[in-house]
Amino acid sequence: MPKDPTRKKVTISDVAREAGVAQMTVSRVVNGGNYVSASVQKRVREAIEKLGYQPNEAARILKGQKARIIGLIVPTLADTFFSTCANAVQEVATRYGYMTLIQTSSSRTEVETTEIDMMVSRNVAGLILIPMEQKASGRLAEVQASGVPIVTLDRVVKGLNANEVLVENALGAEEAVRHLIWHGHKQIACLGYDTELLSIHERIQGYTNAMREAGLQPQIWKVDSSKSIPAILQRKLEGAQGPTALFTLNNVTTIQTLHALQTMGIKLPKDLALAGFDDLELASLLTVPITVVRQSAHELGRTGAKLLFDMIRSGVSPKEMPKTRLILPTELVIRNSCGCKGTVEDPLAKSH
Repeated sequence: MPKDPTRKKVTISDVAREAGVAQMTVSRVVNGGNYVSASVQKRVREAIEKLGYQPNEAARILKGQKARIIGLIVPTLADTFFSTCANAVQEVATRYGYMTLIQTSSSRTEVETTEIDMMVSRNVAGLILIPMEQKASGRLAEVQASGVPIVTLDRVVKGLNANEVLVENALGAEEAVRHLIWHGHKQIACLGYDTELLSIHERIQGYTNAMREAGLQPQIWKVDSSKSIPAILQRKLEGAQGPTALFTLNNVTTIQTLHALQTMGIKLPKDLALAGFDDLELASLLTVPITVVRQSAHELGRTGAKLLFDMIRSGVSPKEMPKTRLILPTELVIRNSCGCKGTVEDPLAKSH
């Protein structure tokens, strides 16, 4: 509905009157809810929503206050894992009355640095990122030192005292590979790219642990990018001594692998068993549903955003806060590509 130009602008005093509180109380709720009880916060937020009150963000920034905006930087939104994560962050921010400024780094550190500078210039109240840098850049350390709370998701930045939300990458990979070994496979290859990233490195470690635990020789196929996957599969699978099972390190690798195997005429799981890390949106609807290690992108984003807002509302300088690392569990979802006949709900699958 078009905005009525004759309608009187709602003020903070209008909200205070509607909620039955002092203007200072409304101001505290708008600025993070410090020193205000949960019941009063709820009453004020309901009044804000009812009246359609919008704080003057420009005036806040001119006064040197943080904007009611958080920044989020992800490698790309084309990957459903990252876009789902971003959506969860935005949902939480909206509940707290904040907007989310979302940018993509295109998996390039120089782009990420430029976006961090842009967000700092907007006076964001906090920053969430899935970082490309493995070591803290001087700029990111400066941002944190300036009082901006930072949370990293899925990956860590060494040397930065940022809070982190990760997943059980190693244990998830171990469980998937042990399941392939349970099926009798002894030649199991591990395929992926971005192997310098912590998450991928941990998955490789989990694969290696499961193989060595079973007395088997690891076969780790590292490629420069997802575009190199068809070529390495063509080269490695055409010989008689090729593996009988494959563990893929992320959802993009799994998708590229499925395309390549179809082109090569290799059928799952008759010719090759497959298990991958990360669930796919249509994995259960494929002709041969894919067995995966599921990590919740939504929970990763939700948890990271909640952690950031806990930092913002505490009013404590990031330099003075103890570092928090939260590790979320994974789940092995058993379908058919590994050789099982049933789905995860089947008694046979559960007995594995």
